[in-house]
Amino acid sequence: MAFSNILVPFDGSSFSVKAFNAALKIAIMHDAKIKIITCLEKENLGAWYIDKRTNKKIINDARIFAKKSLSNLEKIAKNSNISLSIHIVETKSISKQIVDFAKSRKIDLIVIGSHGQSKVKRIFLGSVSNSVSQTSKCPVLIIK
Repeated sequence: MAFSNILVPFDGSSFSVKAFNAALKIAIMHDAKIKIITCLEKENLGAWYIDKRTNKKIINDARIFAKKSLSNLEKIAKNSNISLSIHIVETKSISKQIVDFAKSRKIDLIVIGSHGQSKVKRIFLGSVSNSVSQTSKCPVLIIK
């Protein structure tokens, strides 16, 4: 099976770094493109006690942090001559966002870490590998 478009959901956890490294190896073997998606959870950052302005600031801070974290992946991909695009999105349902993104971008492989940030530390992507693997129409490679 040949792959040309690989999606890596990335939350900055060690598992998502491992997933990126695995996707990079596959991309090199298949001369494939990599798309990174980082999901910022809307209204799930303590919405019951955080007002909308504070929630907006948290989302903006998470977006800035994500961009800084992802710039290193861009350098690694560039050094490997792999095309990489980064997509930072706000969503209420991370697993649905990943699956919908994969479908709309004609992704033929999702490479995802088996665990994401813990609920306490979670800023932008939780552990959703099980849900993604059950609902995705394309193959999903779960990295431990």
